[in-house]
Amino acid sequence: MQTGGSDQWGNLTAGTDLTHRAEGVSVHALATPLITKADGTKFGKTEGGAIWLDPEMTSPYAFYQFWLNAEDAKVTDYLKIFTFREREEIDALDAVTRERPAERVAQRALAEDVTSLVHGKEAVVRVREASQALFGRGDLAALDASTLREAVQELPSAAVPRGEHDIVDLLAATGLVASRSAGRRTIAEGGAYVNNAKVSGEDATADVADLLHGRWILLRRGRRSLAVVEVV
Repeated sequence: MQTGGSDQWGNLTAGTDLTHRAEGVSVHALATPLITKADGTKFGKTEGGAIWLDPEMTSPYAFYQFWLNAEDAKVTDYLKIFTFREREEIDALDAVTRERPAERVAQRALAEDVTSLVHGKEAVVRVREASQALFGRGDLAALDASTLREAVQELPSAAVPRGEHDIVDLLAATGLVASRSAGRRTIAEGGAYVNNAKVSGEDATADVADLLHGRWILLRRGRRSLAVVEVV
């Protein structure tokens, strides 16, 4: 038997025909529906959006975030395909998603189940702690270096030499703001954070004392826009 996605039907039938002609035996082909995004496009290396089971190619943090960002229209399908939850559980999660989509309850269940299956339960704990810390709901300093590295490697970034730097410059360098003047406005409005601490003045600076594990500074604009500065 040869199996493949429905987009490989031509290859599957060609294989069964070749085997029949060469070996004189009947074989079977099994095509399964292609897993697609909400817009109908597939996941894949050529289409973009591919993720890998190898943690060296897709970190546990990035892997978790991929499933956490699943579209509302597809998350129930993914729960049915990729998890071992019972139908009743999935139906309940689907109902919550329809009623309160902002809570992303189904996506969290999906991300935790699949990440635990692929990378282990301990990785899920580390990823959850990192996610909370990055958005100000946990202690950044408590994250170990490897977990923090995984968490920030997907963020917009800028590299700077060791020394003192204006926060306004760092905000602009990472792309969190479009210009220095936009950075000053963000600080004046109380929307700029360094390592989850609100920046209080437009002339504020960051130096070696602000480095996490001697290497990174986490910047945040508002509640959800993140970037990282790496000292080189």
